[in-house]
Amino acid sequence: KEGEGEGGDDEGLSDVDLDDEELDGYIRTEDEARSREVVWNEMNKEYLAKVEERQRLSDARGLLGVPDKVKKRRRVGDGPPASSAAEAARDMLRSKNLSSKVNYSALEDLFGAADD
Repeated sequence: KEGEGEGGDDEGLSDVDLDDEELDGYIRTEDEARSREVVWNEMNKEYLAKVEERQRLSDARGLLGVPDKVKKRRRVGDGPPASSAAEAARDMLRSKNLSSKVNYSALEDLFGAADD
């Protein structure tokens, strides 16, 4: 078919049989929208208070010239590069705190004798 998959094809919408009255039932009036907003604000007032407090603290830090807290990323690769695949695997397991979950004898069998 020509035009299939392009933005101008309304073929999928032609199967929907809605009249104007039914369509109006799906669109909220201004009053309905305001009442939903009031309900949402009431249900989420704790979250909104936290967001407002965070914004006030950030604004205060900006006025005082104190930068917002920046999370430090953990550096990967501290130390010399591994001399073998087995050493690299052991270093990775130690850095990811997985060493208690690893069967080192199986790791040695996989890569050969350990250098440690």
